[in-house]
Amino acid sequence: MDNEVFPLPEGERTVYQGRHPMGDLLAEKAIALIGRFLRRAVRDGTDLEAREGMALGATLAGMAFSNVGVAVVHALEYPVGGATHCSHGCGNGLLLPYVMRHNLPVRRREFAVIARLLGEDVTGLDEQAAAERAVAAVERLRADIGIPGRLRDLGVRQDQLRPFAEKAFGIKRILRVNPRPVTVEDLEGILHAAY
Repeated sequence: MDNEVFPLPEGERTVYQGRHPMGDLLAEKAIALIGRFLRRAVRDGTDLEAREGMALGATLAGMAFSNVGVAVVHALEYPVGGATHCSHGCGNGLLLPYVMRHNLPVRRREFAVIARLLGEDVTGLDEQAAAERAVAAVERLRADIGIPGRLRDLGVRQDQLRPFAEKAFGIKRILRVNPRPVTVEDLEGILHAAY
C-alpha cells in the first residue's frame, strides 16, 4: 500500500477514507466481474449468469467507492448530467477514459492491473504500455455497451466546457481523493478532450 496522505484540511470531516487495501480488494473484484459480464448482460437481459455477475460486481463497486470515495470523473459528470439529463452512468462512462488518461502518469501500476482484470493480455508489456491498455479496454467496453464517446454526442456545446469545469472544481469533497491534483484548467482540458 502506498503511504499516501489523505488531503483533508484541518477541522474538516469527510465520509470518504481515500484509498485503502479493503477498497482496492473490492474494486479489483468488481472490475474483474464487470469486465467479464457487462457486455453479456447488456446484449442479453435473459442471461442470468451475466446478470448475477453484474449484480455482484455493481455491489462490490458500490462498497468500494462509498468508502474510498469518487473523484474527478464524478465531479465532471455532475454538471454534464445536469445540463444534458443523461443518466449518471452514461455520463461517467463517457468521461472515464478521459479522466483515466489524465491520471495515468500517477497510476501506471494500478492501471496495468486494471488492464489484466479486464482481460487484456499484458504479458511482456512495460508498465506504461499495460496501463494504456486499461484505458483502451475501458473505451472498447464503453462502445460495446452503447455509451457515447463524445460530449457533443450528448448535446454539449463547446461554450459549456469552461462553466462545467468551474462547477466541477467547486466539488472539493470528491476532488480531494483524486490521485492527481487538478486545476480548473486541467478539468477544462479533460472536457475538451472528451468533446
